[in-house]
Amino acid sequence: MEVRQLRYLIALAQENNFTRAAEKVFISQSALSQQVQALENEVGAVLVERSKRGIRLTAAGDILYAHAQRIMAELEQAETAIRELEGLGRGELRVGVVQTVNDYLMPTLAAAFSDAYPGVKLSVDELSSDEIEARLERGELQVGLGFTPAATPHITAHPLFEEPLVLIVRDDHPLAALREVEVSALDTLPVVMLSNTFCTRRLWEENARLAHAQPKIVMEMNTVSSILAVVEKTGLATVLPKPTLIMERAGRLVSIDLRQPSPSRHVGLLWPRDAYLCAATRAFIGLVEEIAAPMGS
Repeated sequence: MEVRQLRYLIALAQENNFTRAAEKVFISQSALSQQVQALENEVGAVLVERSKRGIRLTAAGDILYAHAQRIMAELEQAETAIRELEGLGRGELRVGVVQTVNDYLMPTLAAAFSDAYPGVKLSVDELSSDEIEARLERGELQVGLGFTPAATPHITAHPLFEEPLVLIVRDDHPLAALREVEVSALDTLPVVMLSNTFCTRRLWEENARLAHAQPKIVMEMNTVSSILAVVEKTGLATVLPKPTLIMERAGRLVSIDLRQPSPSRHVGLLWPRDAYLCAATRAFIGLVEEIAAPMGS
């Protein structure tokens, strides 16, 4: 079994098409087919089912594909470790970040990392916390900024700070002078919210349900920055993580603590358990801890 054959199987599994997979790994379609056949002969099982409707991996193919991903991730870690004998002068760090944290924390983090390690390419993907964990397990990311505790035992989670949800309004809103408000008092309040694909929205709805409140959602948007702009322009209210205004210019916006209940979650660093932490990853973790420290106090 050769490493290149595993690369070919991974490409085939991801593309579900011989032509596209062959183009991805820069060989001919016939050569790809021959290599897959050779791999099947070696393992003694059919790995790919071919039909007029396309191709798909068999159960054996799925097993080998999962192991192939881990093998390739281990090889990449080994190559990274060897390169690091030369120091942090080059390389790439792949990071996954949930959207709310990406909006209020990553600009500062990215700038600090780029200043400290200009030779290291920083690639940031905005993802759900579940997708971050899945990509960490597959070796597609080196570190993540998501929510703790982790959903899987294969991920190490290092808590950073608690992220309370707050009511955000314009300074002329009827509630703007309050320091805190009970969730039950927000029944029928017109709000603009993230869509329910975001855990921020789902967490808020669960707490509103517990308080027997039904705020009136008049608008849904998919970015925090757009929601804040709408709140400032229209005078509508929203519910977002408190650090949204701590880390960004608040303008005319103010935050009001929520009580009974007080919705919150914990933000933390995530990385694959027992994985090699390259120098770039360790440097990034150190910067995150430094920059996020005031938020945990």
